[in-house]
Order: sequence, then structure tokens, then C-alpha cells
Amino acid sequence: MPELRDRGGFAVVYSVRDQRLNRNLAVKVMRPDLVASEQALGRFRREARIAGSLDHPNILPVSFAGEAAGLVYYAMPRVRGQTLRERLRQDGALPVAEALRVFVEVGRGLQYAHEPGVVHRDVKPANIMLEETGKVLVLDFGIAKALSADGASLSLSGLVIGSMEYMSPEQAAGSRDIDPRSDIYSLGVVAYEMLAGRTPDQGDPSEPRLIRGANAPPPDVRVHRPETPASFAQAIARCLEWRREARWATAAEAVSAAGG
Repeated sequence: MPELRDRGGFAVVYSVRDQRLNRNLAVKVMRPDLVASEQALGRFRREARIAGSLDHPNILPVSFAGEAAGLVYYAMPRVRGQTLRERLRQDGALPVAEALRVFVEVGRGLQYAHEPGVVHRDVKPANIMLEETGKVLVLDFGIAKALSADGASLSLSGLVIGSMEYMSPEQAAGSRDIDPRSDIYSLGVVAYEMLAGRTPDQGDPSEPRLIRGANAPPPDVRVHRPETPASFAQAIARCLEWRREARWATAAEAVSAAGG
């Protein structure tokens, strides 16, 4: 019998047992209004196939996707552990060494996906799993794009796919020209939060991010965590550059600069 595990903005997650292959799965059932058209269904099928082709130690693969009784779903292996979001809520900011390890492992997973042109579009703590074994896994590759109309950041029903505070400026502005540097920005936000216990945008409420714009220098996490090594802090700051041309060109560069 499926067990309800989580309910999010665009899906309900069930824990199920695959009796045929003797394995546990997490099945995400998509909101019907998000995949109501043939165009949306086709995009979802295509992105699920792409996500299922990713084979990397730091990416949780899509096991299969399907449709039944008017519902669309995809399944992933169920792993033991907690999301980075759960960990941050439970313990607050992470030790510097652990934050660096998560940054490096997520960056490696992103680099692998970016090489054939797959952009995640929704890198955030809720989509990063910390396994009990210590391994770090990136979840939900391709799903944000699959639910986006014509590649933009809005779904067919007008729901923003992705969390605004983790989005790159170009994605938040609704650009259809999204490339790997958008994920690199989001990785920088996640790294900043792991160290500071808050995202860069949780600052002066009189300066919303889209108003501050390109003239504001990227934030230095050492304001909150002065013990952060300069190489790691500078790697994060460059991830957070407003203009994507000023960010790292690849996740591999960010990882190497951080000391990974």
C-alpha cells in the first residue's frame, strides 16, 4: 500500500514497494493541472527520459516514468537519509568541512549533467539528499524544465517552478535562455546558506534582489563565517555574480577553486 511521504507545490510523493524487483521506490505524482496538455505531457516524457539517462554517483536517477488513470508520475530509488533542507532546519549551519564536501559533490553531479546539456533549474536544499552513508545526491533533474512552458520559469498554470531565492537572476526574470551558469548561481546560494544559516537574499528587506541588480558586489560568506577558507568563500562569491558572464563557466571550475 503506498505511503504518503511528502506534499509539495507540484507533486505528491509516495513511498512504495516494487514487488517484482524487490526494491523501495519514491514515486512522485504530478499535479494534474501541470500536465494537462499534450504539449506538457510530451515535454515531461522527454525530460524524464533524459533524467533517466544520467548515471553519476551524485545524481539520484529516475527509475521510470508513466501515466495511469489520468495521472503522470515518475519513480526514483528510495534512499535512507535526509534532505539538506531537513538537515539545515534540524541543525542550522553546517561545519565548514561538511559544507565544502556537499558543495563539491553537488558540483560534480551538476558538471556531469551539464556536459551533455542538461540543466537542473531547481537546485536547492530540498533537492539535495544526504544519504546515511555520507553520499550526497542531487534529485529531480529535468523536472523543472519539464513543467515549464517553452523553457521559461512559469508552468502552464502560472505557478513558478523553482524557489525564487535560489534562482539565478536571469531565471527569476523569466528568461528562456537558461544555461549551466544558472545552476552554478543556485549552487552558490545553497553553499552560502550551508555556512551562514540563511540565503544571501535574507538581508536588507529594503533592497529586493531584482532591484539591487548587477551593481551590487556578490556577498562574502565570511561576514557570517569568518573561519571559511578564502578559496571556498571566493568560489561561492563568484557563483553568486549577478551577470552570468562573470560566474564560473563550469561547475568543475567552481569545485576546483573551492578546494575540491
